[in-house]
Amino acid sequence: MLSLNVVGAGKLGRTLAALWHQNGVFEIAGLFSRSAANTHEAQDFIGAGTAVSDLDELPHAQVWLLAVPDDQIESTAAALAPIIARHQSLVSKPLMLFHCSGALPASVLAASGVDLLASAHPVHSFADPKRSLADLPGSTVALEGREEVINVLEPAFTALRCNCIHLSPSQKVLYHTGSVMACNYLTVLMDLSLQVFQAAGIDNKSAMTLLEPIVVQTVKNNFALGPARALTGPLVRGDVATVARQIEALHQLAESSSTTNNDSDSTSGIQAATLAEMYRALGKAALPLAEKAGLSQDARRQLQSIFDEP
Repeated sequence: MLSLNVVGAGKLGRTLAALWHQNGVFEIAGLFSRSAANTHEAQDFIGAGTAVSDLDELPHAQVWLLAVPDDQIESTAAALAPIIARHQSLVSKPLMLFHCSGALPASVLAASGVDLLASAHPVHSFADPKRSLADLPGSTVALEGREEVINVLEPAFTALRCNCIHLSPSQKVLYHTGSVMACNYLTVLMDLSLQVFQAAGIDNKSAMTLLEPIVVQTVKNNFALGPARALTGPLVRGDVATVARQIEALHQLAESSSTTNNDSDSTSGIQAATLAEMYRALGKAALPLAEKAGLSQDARRQLQSIFDEP
């Protein structure tokens, strides 16, 4: 069994390490995070590994994972260079290093001095590591980098019942952008929706109860039917007057919020203005899809005019 060091034992790092430990894929060697408390929490969560307070204290491992934020990967790889070089001098087989960024290629790790580099991006939200232990199986992992590392990582993720795809470095940014739009911005839309419900006098708990069935059903419809057939609502029906009233209501909300806050705190006013702006932008983006779903040309022109109004 190959050994694994985890640099950055946050939500993603500790989840993968715990699953690999539970499934006998890797022997968890060392764990490091900037916060000593976080490192020890990760050790308890994983149930294995040695928590260290300094990169130089990491034990020997054949595989190294950098599970740090994207903007810290290159600098962390550079900081690891002399440490990994010392470890490499003790063994004949070359060490392997990979990160889990969806947007960055394996080559961003070059400053480490390691030749066998890869990236492995699980298409999964690691918001809650405990939930991820059960929910990660079935997720897809995008692999990119040296074949020797891919040949280790693919069976490692397959053992967690994940599906693997292979990408080239040039594909990664757009691939990750697509993932962000579908996953992260779906969460943003939920928050915007809750803000509108709150303005209507409906509390978050009630709004969540109201939304859960239809949001879950919408997601299911998108995968079962495709976006064009899954799209419903006033745009598809060509309810021009309804759309106009909704935009007007959001503009009135923005105006009333700005007036209420005066100059002391304009945050609510800015948020309300964002709601109207986002409604217009999303409406414009939805028009081609609505047309595929049956929206008439005349209704589309009227809706386009409403969305284009200053």
